[in-house]
Amino acid sequence: MGGGARYPYPKHVWSPAGGWWGQPANWKMNTFIASCGMALICGAIVRGVAHREAELAGEPIERRRLTTIWRDYLHKRASETHARNLEAAEASKSD
Repeated sequence: MGGGARYPYPKHVWSPAGGWWGQPANWKMNTFIASCGMALICGAIVRGVAHREAELAGEPIERRRLTTIWRDYLHKRASETHARNLEAAEASKSD
């Protein structure tokens, strides 16, 4: 099995995958670093496109942190629940 013996190949060719019969010892770390780099670049592109789309639609671009958005959501939900509980309590008192 296999492809036969290794044959001579040009040494001046560079390849990001390691070239002919490349087996770098730290391939896992190289893959991790390349994946993180691609994720960062894709994230920056997606963020830029989303901000540009919001700007073109005339919406205000909010640059708040996710924790602030989450806190506001929880506060709104808690206040709605509290309002419903007060209405239920007033309805039960009037009966």
